Amino acid sequence: MTEEKKEEKQVEKEAPTEAKEGEKKAEEPTESEDDEDDESMPFPKARVVRIIRNEIGGGKQIRSEVKDAVNIWLGDVLKKISREMSNTQYGSVGIADFQRATKPYDMIEDIIKDEKRLLVSIEKLKADSDHIIREMRRFFSTLKGTELEEE
Repeated sequence: MTEEKKEEKQVEKEAPTEAKEGEKKAEEPTESEDDEDDESMPFPKARVVRIIRNEIGGGKQIRSEVKDAVNIWLGDVLKKISREMSNTQYGSVGIADFQRATKPYDMIEDIIKDEKRLLVSIEKLKADSDHIIREMRRFFSTLKGTELEEE
């Protein structure tokens, strides 16, 4: 074999290896924008996005402004809860302080669940107050000896 043929065979042997290395590079997961650790955000973006994706389900894209807005909002809520927990009279923050600080947020969920019951109760109170108004008008018109005015 001549030198040129040896070199060609050597190049052929190396070429598939280079292609395989190139394939490996293409297959390696690149750092997506979700995995980037943005220091301006209160929480790791990837974790927040993972939670959102689990609740929203597949097939829907989440815009980056939504990811950022949720992250910032969660940070703000955590700051409010932390400020409330710091109002403890003790030297350390305990679970009772946490429960006291998060109770308003838990109550919102309960109020939403009870919306229908609350609306029915309010309608009943309204009907009762209308009945009391009619009875009082009838009572005072009888006392005064005047005829009851129709509305």
